[in-house]
Amino acid sequence: MKIRQWILIILILVAVVSSLYFYKSSLQAQASQGVNMPEPSATVNATEAVRVDYQEMLKVSGEVQAFKSLSLNNEFAGQITLLNAQSGRLVKKDQVLIEIDHRDEDSKLIAAQAQLTLAKKTYSRYLVLKKNNEISAELVDQAEAEVALAKSDVALLETMIAKKKLSAPFDAKVAIHNLEIGQYLDKNSQVLTLIGINEFTWIDFYLPQVYQELGVGSVVNVQPMNQLKSYQAMIIAIDPQLKRTSRSLKYRAQIKSSLLALKPNTLVSVYSPIAAEASLISVPDIAITRDPLGSYVFILEAEGEGAYRAKKVKVTLGDRNDDRVMVLSGLNEGQLIATKGAFKLFPQMKVYLAESLSASTADKK
Repeated sequence: MKIRQWILIILILVAVVSSLYFYKSSLQAQASQGVNMPEPSATVNATEAVRVDYQEMLKVSGEVQAFKSLSLNNEFAGQITLLNAQSGRLVKKDQVLIEIDHRDEDSKLIAAQAQLTLAKKTYSRYLVLKKNNEISAELVDQAEAEVALAKSDVALLETMIAKKKLSAPFDAKVAIHNLEIGQYLDKNSQVLTLIGINEFTWIDFYLPQVYQELGVGSVVNVQPMNQLKSYQAMIIAIDPQLKRTSRSLKYRAQIKSSLLALKPNTLVSVYSPIAAEASLISVPDIAITRDPLGSYVFILEAEGEGAYRAKKVKVTLGDRNDDRVMVLSGLNEGQLIATKGAFKLFPQMKVYLAESLSASTADKK
């Protein structure tokens, strides 16, 4: 019985020793195989960190205002006899747009002019008679007064006729309307809206009072909706008081219509400077890797034979400007960083560049 137990123990020991031997042999084989395998590496694009002059901007909404805008109202009621203002058409300064029936005034004007002519002749005859002392001075004074009264009647009728002729006070485009010849207008009706034509476009916008006040002559960037291009506009006026409801200050900027022609009441985006210009490091957004602990970039340190070694560096980010990000700390100008493909890197990983540094850097700048 004891012999069987010893034999069983010996067999177990042999099995354990054999297992340990084969396990150690496999570890040595794997280690030797790992020595023969090449070091893991990655191929990425790279660029140099560049220093740029950057100014923090605030995006607000702006509204295009007409350089000149006017609603024409008629002072006297009457029927339209002339309509020379088609919707959307350009009209010139002093062009008669609408005439209201003034036939009654025309006939009265003829009578008034005849009365004025008679009064002038009578006054002239009285002056001759007065020189010969044939009439009294009182009659001469009365004749002179009759001339003045007749002139007043003529002037009054001419003014009434002129007020029934609505003219354009400046070059403008006519807003859409539904007027027709023969249509009757009540007095003080809003007849036409004119939008002036000028070489400048005005843009009004508001900035909260927490930001430093801009001065006349300051420059802002204006970007129309659904466009990528922005245009520079200059502030020409500042409201002397804050808006009560929002505690914001109103500004008016202007831009040449040849650069940006927008219709009144168009909404635009206005980018206004809210801080002093600073010199910051700028990198492509694609170079930034992020995790719960912060933001990082991989600096590529030259190792020789076209290879680089990846170094993970934590950075403090500032504002985003299009596809680039401002770096406040953690990176120096001229350092080579990984861009496209940076997500697959880890610290001390061997790295090769997918394109020449000069071409990549020139493209990013």
